[in-house]
Amino acid sequence: MNETTERRALWVLRLAGSVVLVLFLASVAVAPRAPVRQNTPGFHDPVIGFELASQPEHVFGILGRPGSAERGMVAVRMRVVTWIDFLFLLAYPCIYVGIALLLASHGRAPRSIASVLIALAAAMAIGDALENRELLRLMQEVDPSRMAPALARLRIFTLVKWYALYAASGLVAVHVGRETGWWRWSGVFFALATLLGLAAIVHLPAIEYSVLPLGIAWLMTYVRAFRR
Repeated sequence: MNETTERRALWVLRLAGSVVLVLFLASVAVAPRAPVRQNTPGFHDPVIGFELASQPEHVFGILGRPGSAERGMVAVRMRVVTWIDFLFLLAYPCIYVGIALLLASHGRAPRSIASVLIALAAAMAIGDALENRELLRLMQEVDPSRMAPALARLRIFTLVKWYALYAASGLVAVHVGRETGWWRWSGVFFALATLLGLAAIVHLPAIEYSVLPLGIAWLMTYVRAFRR
Protein backbone atom coordinates (compact mmCIF):
# COMPACT_ATOMS: atom_id res chain seq x y z
CA MET A 1 0.00 0.00 0.00
CA ASN A 2 1.22 3.49 -0.87
CA GLU A 3 0.23 5.52 2.19
CA THR A 4 1.12 8.89 0.66
CA THR A 5 -1.12 8.28 -2.35
CA GLU A 6 -3.86 6.94 -0.09
CA ARG A 7 -3.81 10.09 2.06
CA ARG A 8 -3.95 12.24 -1.05
CA ALA A 9 -6.85 10.19 -2.41
CA LEU A 10 -8.83 10.47 0.82
CA TRP A 11 -8.23 14.22 0.96
CA VAL A 12 -9.50 14.59 -2.63
CA LEU A 13 -12.58 12.46 -1.90
CA ARG A 14 -13.43 14.32 1.30
CA LEU A 15 -13.12 17.74 -0.32
CA ALA A 16 -14.87 16.79 -3.57
CA GLY A 17 -17.62 14.91 -1.75
CA SER A 18 -18.28 17.80 0.61
CA VAL A 19 -18.53 20.29 -2.26
CA VAL A 20 -20.77 17.94 -4.26
CA LEU A 21 -23.08 17.48 -1.27
CA VAL A 22 -23.40 21.22 -0.61
CA LEU A 23 -23.95 22.10 -4.28
CA PHE A 24 -26.41 19.23 -4.73
CA LEU A 25 -28.53 20.53 -1.86
CA ALA A 26 -28.32 24.07 -3.26
CA SER A 27 -29.39 22.83 -6.69
CA VAL A 28 -32.33 20.91 -5.25
CA ALA A 29 -33.45 24.04 -3.40
CA VAL A 30 -33.20 26.25 -6.50
CA ALA A 31 -34.10 23.98 -9.44
CA PRO A 32 -37.60 24.19 -10.93
CA ARG A 33 -39.88 21.42 -9.73
CA ALA A 34 -41.82 21.08 -12.98
CA PRO A 35 -41.80 22.45 -16.52
CA VAL A 36 -44.06 25.36 -17.42
CA ARG A 37 -46.15 23.24 -19.80
CA GLN A 38 -44.45 19.94 -20.62
CA ASN A 39 -41.08 18.28 -20.35
CA THR A 40 -38.95 16.68 -23.04
CA PRO A 41 -40.85 13.43 -23.77
CA GLY A 42 -40.05 10.63 -21.32
CA PHE A 43 -38.42 12.84 -18.68
CA HIS A 44 -39.71 13.99 -15.29
CA ASP A 45 -36.94 16.27 -14.03
CA PRO A 46 -37.08 19.56 -16.00
CA VAL A 47 -33.33 20.14 -15.56
CA ILE A 48 -32.36 16.80 -17.15
CA GLY A 49 -35.14 17.24 -19.70
CA PHE A 50 -33.65 20.60 -20.69
CA GLU A 51 -30.17 19.06 -21.03
CA LEU A 52 -31.60 16.50 -23.45
CA ALA A 53 -33.95 18.78 -25.37
CA SER A 54 -33.69 18.32 -29.13
CA GLN A 55 -36.42 20.64 -30.45
CA PRO A 56 -37.42 24.28 -29.78
CA GLU A 57 -40.78 22.98 -28.56
CA HIS A 58 -38.98 21.08 -25.78
CA VAL A 59 -37.22 24.28 -24.65
CA PHE A 60 -40.39 26.35 -24.72
CA GLY A 61 -42.37 23.57 -23.06
CA ILE A 62 -39.97 23.59 -20.11
CA LEU A 63 -39.25 27.33 -19.83
CA GLY A 64 -42.29 28.89 -21.44
CA ARG A 65 -42.23 31.11 -24.51
CA PRO A 66 -40.10 34.27 -24.32
CA GLY A 67 -42.12 37.34 -23.43
CA SER A 68 -45.12 35.33 -22.26
CA ALA A 69 -46.61 35.55 -18.79
CA GLU A 70 -45.91 31.84 -18.21
CA ARG A 71 -42.11 32.22 -18.51
CA GLY A 72 -41.06 33.78 -15.15
CA MET A 73 -39.60 31.86 -12.25
CA VAL A 74 -38.95 28.56 -14.04
CA ALA A 75 -36.55 30.30 -16.44
CA VAL A 76 -34.94 32.23 -13.57
CA ARG A 77 -34.47 29.06 -11.52
CA MET A 78 -33.06 27.21 -14.51
CA ARG A 79 -30.50 29.94 -15.10
CA VAL A 80 -29.41 29.91 -11.44
CA VAL A 81 -29.09 26.12 -11.31
CA THR A 82 -27.04 26.20 -14.52
CA TRP A 83 -24.58 28.66 -12.96
CA ILE A 84 -24.39 26.45 -9.85
CA ASP A 85 -23.54 23.58 -12.17
CA PHE A 86 -20.40 25.39 -13.31
CA LEU A 87 -19.13 24.80 -9.76
CA PHE A 88 -20.60 21.30 -9.53
CA LEU A 89 -18.77 20.21 -12.69
CA LEU A 90 -15.46 21.02 -11.03
CA ALA A 91 -16.30 18.84 -8.02
CA TYR A 92 -17.97 15.60 -9.09
CA PRO A 93 -15.26 14.56 -11.60
CA CYS A 94 -12.80 14.83 -8.70
CA ILE A 95 -14.65 11.95 -7.04
CA TYR A 96 -13.38 9.75 -9.87
CA VAL A 97 -9.89 11.23 -9.56
CA GLY A 98 -9.94 10.39 -5.85
CA ILE A 99 -11.21 6.88 -6.53
CA ALA A 100 -8.47 6.36 -9.14
CA LEU A 101 -5.81 7.40 -6.63
CA LEU A 102 -7.32 5.29 -3.85
CA LEU A 103 -7.58 2.14 -5.97
CA ALA A 104 -4.03 2.66 -7.22
CA SER A 105 -2.73 3.13 -3.67
CA HIS A 106 -4.27 -0.22 -2.68
CA GLY A 107 -3.00 -1.99 -5.78
CA ARG A 108 -6.58 -2.62 -6.93
CA ALA A 109 -6.13 -0.93 -10.32
CA PRO A 110 -3.04 -0.57 -12.51
CA ARG A 111 -1.66 2.87 -13.28
CA SER A 112 -3.10 2.71 -16.81
CA ILE A 113 -6.66 2.32 -15.43
CA ALA A 114 -6.11 5.19 -12.99
CA SER A 115 -4.93 7.36 -15.90
CA VAL A 116 -8.03 6.47 -17.94
CA LEU A 117 -10.28 7.39 -14.99
CA ILE A 118 -8.57 10.76 -14.66
CA ALA A 119 -8.93 11.38 -18.41
CA LEU A 120 -12.63 10.49 -18.24
CA ALA A 121 -13.04 12.88 -15.30
CA ALA A 122 -11.61 15.65 -17.47
CA ALA A 123 -14.02 14.71 -20.28
CA MET A 124 -16.97 14.95 -17.88
CA ALA A 125 -15.99 18.43 -16.77
CA ILE A 126 -15.34 19.72 -20.30
CA GLY A 127 -18.55 18.21 -21.68
CA ASP A 128 -20.58 19.63 -18.80
CA ALA A 129 -19.09 23.12 -19.20
CA LEU A 130 -19.83 23.17 -22.92
CA GLU A 131 -23.31 21.81 -22.25
CA ASN A 132 -23.99 24.65 -19.82
CA ARG A 133 -22.81 27.20 -22.37
CA GLU A 134 -25.43 25.93 -24.83
CA LEU A 135 -28.14 25.88 -22.16
CA LEU A 136 -27.50 29.54 -21.37
CA ARG A 137 -27.65 30.39 -25.08
CA LEU A 138 -30.95 28.56 -25.47
CA MET A 139 -32.41 30.45 -22.51
CA GLN A 140 -31.68 33.71 -24.30
CA GLU A 141 -32.86 32.65 -27.76
CA VAL A 142 -36.35 33.82 -28.74
CA ASP A 143 -36.43 32.67 -32.37
CA PRO A 144 -37.01 28.91 -32.74
CA SER A 145 -35.58 28.97 -36.27
CA ARG A 146 -32.15 29.84 -34.86
CA MET A 147 -32.11 27.15 -32.15
CA ALA A 148 -31.10 24.11 -34.24
CA PRO A 149 -27.28 24.60 -34.08
CA ALA A 150 -27.31 25.13 -30.31
CA LEU A 151 -29.58 22.11 -29.80
CA ALA A 152 -27.29 19.93 -31.93
CA ARG A 153 -24.22 21.01 -29.96
CA LEU A 154 -26.13 20.55 -26.70
CA ARG A 155 -26.91 16.92 -27.51
CA ILE A 156 -23.26 16.17 -28.32
CA PHE A 157 -21.84 17.83 -25.20
CA THR A 158 -24.49 16.33 -22.92
CA LEU A 159 -23.84 12.82 -24.19
CA VAL A 160 -20.07 13.30 -23.86
CA LYS A 161 -20.62 14.20 -20.20
CA TRP A 162 -22.97 11.32 -19.43
CA TYR A 163 -21.04 8.64 -21.29
CA ALA A 164 -17.75 9.71 -19.74
CA LEU A 165 -19.56 9.28 -16.41
CA TYR A 166 -20.82 5.84 -17.37
CA ALA A 167 -17.45 4.68 -18.71
CA ALA A 168 -15.71 5.83 -15.52
CA SER A 169 -18.41 4.24 -13.35
CA GLY A 170 -18.06 0.95 -15.22
CA LEU A 171 -14.30 0.91 -14.65
CA VAL A 172 -14.77 1.73 -10.99
CA ALA A 173 -17.40 -1.03 -10.64
CA VAL A 174 -14.92 -3.62 -11.88
CA HIS A 175 -12.00 -2.55 -9.73
CA VAL A 176 -13.71 -1.46 -6.51
CA GLY A 177 -15.06 -5.01 -6.22
CA ARG A 178 -11.49 -6.04 -5.39
CA GLU A 179 -11.56 -4.01 -2.18
CA THR A 180 -11.95 -6.00 1.04
CA GLY A 181 -14.26 -3.70 3.02
CA TRP A 182 -17.91 -2.72 2.70
CA TRP A 183 -17.07 -0.05 0.11
CA ARG A 184 -16.75 -2.78 -2.52
CA TRP A 185 -20.57 -2.93 -2.57
CA SER A 186 -20.64 0.55 -4.11
CA GLY A 187 -19.55 -1.29 -7.25
CA VAL A 188 -23.10 -2.62 -7.57
CA PHE A 189 -24.46 0.92 -7.86
CA PHE A 190 -21.68 2.11 -10.16
CA ALA A 191 -22.43 -0.90 -12.38
CA LEU A 192 -26.20 -0.27 -12.32
CA ALA A 193 -25.66 3.34 -13.40
CA THR A 194 -23.47 2.12 -16.26
CA LEU A 195 -26.05 -0.43 -17.38
CA LEU A 196 -28.77 2.23 -17.38
CA GLY A 197 -26.47 4.43 -19.42
CA LEU A 198 -26.18 1.64 -21.99
CA ALA A 199 -29.97 1.29 -21.96
CA ALA A 200 -30.21 5.00 -22.81
CA ILE A 201 -28.82 4.18 -26.27
CA VAL A 202 -32.25 2.74 -27.11
CA HIS A 203 -34.34 4.58 -24.47
CA LEU A 204 -32.91 8.03 -23.76
CA PRO A 205 -34.85 8.65 -20.49
CA ALA A 206 -32.82 5.83 -18.89
CA ILE A 207 -30.23 8.57 -18.32
CA GLU A 208 -32.58 10.03 -15.72
CA TYR A 209 -32.95 6.63 -14.04
CA SER A 210 -29.18 6.40 -13.59
CA VAL A 211 -29.05 9.44 -11.30
CA LEU A 212 -30.17 7.57 -8.17
CA PRO A 213 -27.66 4.69 -8.31
CA LEU A 214 -24.91 7.18 -9.15
CA GLY A 215 -25.86 9.26 -6.11
CA ILE A 216 -25.82 6.20 -3.85
CA ALA A 217 -22.40 5.14 -5.16
CA TRP A 218 -20.99 8.64 -4.63
CA LEU A 219 -22.43 8.82 -1.11
CA MET A 220 -20.91 5.45 -0.19
CA THR A 221 -17.58 6.65 -1.54
CA TYR A 222 -17.83 9.89 0.43
CA VAL A 223 -18.49 8.00 3.66
CA ARG A 224 -15.61 5.64 2.88
CA ALA A 225 -13.27 8.62 2.55
CA PHE A 226 -13.53 9.32 6.28
CA ARG A 227 -12.28 5.85 7.20
CA ARG A 228 -8.60 4.92 6.95
